[in-house]
Formats: sequence, C-alpha cells, structure tokens
Amino acid sequence: MLLTWLTASLAIALAATLQGITGFGFALIAVPLLMLVFDAHTAVVLNLLISFCTQLALSLRVREGVVRPLLIHLFGGSLIGIPVGLYVFLHFNMQNLKIFISAITIFFALALLKNIRIEKLAGRWVENLVGSLSGFLSTSVGIPGPPVVLFLNHQDLCKENFRATASAYFTFLYSVSLIFLGFSGSVSQSIAAKAFTLLPFAFLGSYLGVYLFPRVSQRHFQYGVPLLVVATGIYSLLTTIL
Repeated sequence: MLLTWLTASLAIALAATLQGITGFGFALIAVPLLMLVFDAHTAVVLNLLISFCTQLALSLRVREGVVRPLLIHLFGGSLIGIPVGLYVFLHFNMQNLKIFISAITIFFALALLKNIRIEKLAGRWVENLVGSLSGFLSTSVGIPGPPVVLFLNHQDLCKENFRATASAYFTFLYSVSLIFLGFSGSVSQSIAAKAFTLLPFAFLGSYLGVYLFPRVSQRHFQYGVPLLVVATGIYSLLTTIL
C-alpha cells in the first residue's frame, strides 16, 4: 500500500511540474504511470480530479494571456465529444482500455516529437473539431491534451498565450467531464479520497513548474517531454500485454 501511494505521488508531482511549465502534459505522464498501480478506470478518474484542481490554480495565475475566441471555439466543440467518450469509458473492457490509453499516449507523443504541423488548418470549424476530439479523449481515456496541443503548437502563439489558453481550456473541459462522470457513478468516495491525499504533491509540482517556466527553453521542452512520454507509454503497454 505504501509503495503504491509513493509511486502515485511521484507520478502526480512529475506530471504537475510539466503542466506548470507548459499548461498541458499532466495526463500524458500521469495516466500511464498511475495505471502501473491502479486499474485503468481509477487512473482516468484520479487524473481528471487532480488535473482539474491544478489547472484551475494555474489558470487563475495566468488568465491574462488567454486567447478568448480560440478558447470558446475549442470548448464548444468539446461538449460534443465528452458524452461519446463517456460511453466508451463505461463499456470498454478494462484491459482493452489500458492498451488503448497506452497506444494513444505513444502516438501523440511521437507526433509531438516529429513536430507535425497542422497550421494550414484554421477557422472555427477546425477549432470545434479539435475540441470534439479532445472532449472524447477526456472522458474515454483521460488524455484530452494531444489534439489541442498539436493544433496550438503552430498557431503563432507566444509561450505565454499558449500556456494560458491551454490551461483555461482544460479547466473548463475537466469540470464538465467530471460532472458527466459523477452522474454516471464513476467518481466513488474511495477515488475521491485517493485524489485528496495526492493533491499536495500535485500543487507542489505545479508551483515547481511555474518557477521553472522562465528557465526552460521551448526547444528543450519540445523534445524532452515527448521522449519521456513515449518511454512511459511503451512501458505501460508492455506491462499490460506481457
């Protein structure tokens, strides 16, 4: 039990540090690592509960940099994908769900590492579509970030606007996702209690990330995070199928 809690604490602290630096990346690190000590459903709900708290704190801190029209379009699209993702979450076999999460993690991390560009796609309908995919991934596997990050990564946003907009979007997304999961009975008292005990490590990591933000170059982060995420996803996948 102690080893489980320590592993989860380290996973949350590391994920929150990355989130504090960029405004995203929490789920990419946290979910695969949490699945090493918890079942897939518990890992997803824990991630959403803790992510909401840390994202809310970060959003309030950097709210001046939010690009509001972009935020509104992304969030509007997510409202379409959230209920579809919830259906997958409730009806997928747990083993298959864990494999799916690992595969999604590796795929999007490699996309970030390869610096895939989608800046030629623009407009409200594209932003709605990206938000819908993100909403689907939020309630199905707890990893809503990659589509939004891939889209924002080459939209000529400065680092401050990128972090603020991404953080605000995920704050709204997680709140609605948790409401849907709550009504479905997926947020149990035991999971909420686990999240409460892990929150101090999340806030510690988040504040560390905010401190490191001006000291970490975008170039180093752009390559360092995807490599770490790929390694985490591969390890999680191997421990599931072997």
